[in-house]
Amino acid sequence: MQCFESGKIRNIEKGIAVKKNMLKELPNPKKKDIIPPDMDYLYFENSGDFSLEPENTEYSPVNAWWFAECAFLAYTHPGFARMAYKLTGFDNFKFFHGVGTECMVVWTGQLVLVAFRGTELKSRSVLHEINTDLNTKPVPFELGGRVHKGFLKGLEEIWGGPGGLQIFLKDLLEEKPERPLWITGHSLGGALAALCFARIPEAKGLYLYGAPRVGDKDFLALFEGRSVWRIENAGDPVPLVPPDIPKLKFNFEDLGCLKYINREGEVRDRRPIFILKDEKKKYLDAKNMIDSKIKGFNTPLVPEKKTIGRISKQLEINKMEWKKHFDSLYKDFGLNADDHQPIFYVTKLWNALVGE
Repeated sequence: MQCFESGKIRNIEKGIAVKKNMLKELPNPKKKDIIPPDMDYLYFENSGDFSLEPENTEYSPVNAWWFAECAFLAYTHPGFARMAYKLTGFDNFKFFHGVGTECMVVWTGQLVLVAFRGTELKSRSVLHEINTDLNTKPVPFELGGRVHKGFLKGLEEIWGGPGGLQIFLKDLLEEKPERPLWITGHSLGGALAALCFARIPEAKGLYLYGAPRVGDKDFLALFEGRSVWRIENAGDPVPLVPPDIPKLKFNFEDLGCLKYINREGEVRDRRPIFILKDEKKKYLDAKNMIDSKIKGFNTPLVPEKKTIGRISKQLEINKMEWKKHFDSLYKDFGLNADDHQPIFYVTKLWNALVGE
């Protein structure tokens, strides 16, 4: 499908006029806290120069940046997000949350947008969310294939029931069937977005940012012929997990069409050839580490007022373990946990957009 020519010409003309003074500097992790939420970031800055293309199911640099902003904004407080969306023209806002799962739905007469939040390391629910990330056992998905157990449980937190996301989106679609519905998310939010998209065949498209793998090839078959764009930042280790180890029935595969942001900020159609793919020992080591961490998080949490010290201690231990693991990945393969943060996705995609 081709982009609307008028929209392309308009955006190209505007891009040429503003690109020289609109490029953004990448943040320095040593000088700035890059872990979301970020309440100082100016969301959708200069969005008036690049209008969303809700009917465009081909890869769109405009949509890629817009939906990355939405995925980044999903980490913030719902009241803050509501105001940010309102300033961009989205007057309608609905917030869904479970124990660790959060989702924001905004809509106008022309568009419905669903954004899932990723793992928020600064929240009180962080241990629950980490358990969701690491609960990698493949389980059957009702529409076909097998998927990551933790991700599926995370979506179920907000999906069913009279006030759940499923009925709410169904009502929006029935109210105006021609109105396109887009779904997005970063990290864990991307995994939840993929499962949600699989359950809504009417949805127009899906944009994922730094998302882990969700299911096997039979699950991926549910997405054939649909608009699914998986965006990866150079150095981000999360899109490479969970691994694909057939002998262990650990069959997680890449979803959708890849757009890879290289070190120079250029958006390409493929990632470099990683020797990681051939290093089965690294995969096995990663799985053993995940399995051991799942066992450590399977004990139920006691009432909140009694867990402050325990949570802090477990979180510090967890951070140390993951830092050691990611340091090893960085040394061997050039991967770095900092490159996973959503601020790099929105900044690089903006620069790619205005620099075209």
